Amino acid sequence: MRALTRGLDAFAWFLEHVVALAFATLFAVVVLNIVLRNVAGIAWLWIPAVARLLFVWIVFLGVAAAVRRNEHLVVDFFQRRMPRRVQKAVVFGIHLASLPFFAMLLVYGLQVARVRMRIPFDTWQFPTGWAYMAVPVAAVILIVFTLERLASTIWERRTS
Repeated sequence: MRALTRGLDAFAWFLEHVVALAFATLFAVVVLNIVLRNVAGIAWLWIPAVARLLFVWIVFLGVAAAVRRNEHLVVDFFQRRMPRRVQKAVVFGIHLASLPFFAMLLVYGLQVARVRMRIPFDTWQFPTGWAYMAVPVAAVILIVFTLERLASTIWERRTS
């Protein structure tokens, strides 16, 4: 179980770096667009499409990495005041309740991506579906991360 946890932690570290690189690329492309448009009077029409593609992937892969590190939006004001055993049960319940939501992201994300594969970006012949494939890809990652957390919690209970 520990090898799986270490492997998923390493994968989350990799995701964080991919997201950081994508964000730096997004930032550079947008700044380039602003400079070219305002200084040189040049408008590269493909830049908004690339920005949208990068933005969607950044958001969904970033969410997966944040969930793995427990750095996503969490309201734990009351939970921290509960006994340790109750805290663990609440966290287990939250992970369990998250699975159907992630499954819906997977199913409906695939549907949206499939439809969008027939619709190209405005300025280049590249399907917009590739931007929206970020949703089901992130959903699979979130499901794996969550199942590992649930299994770790169960394993921890059995060994202690």
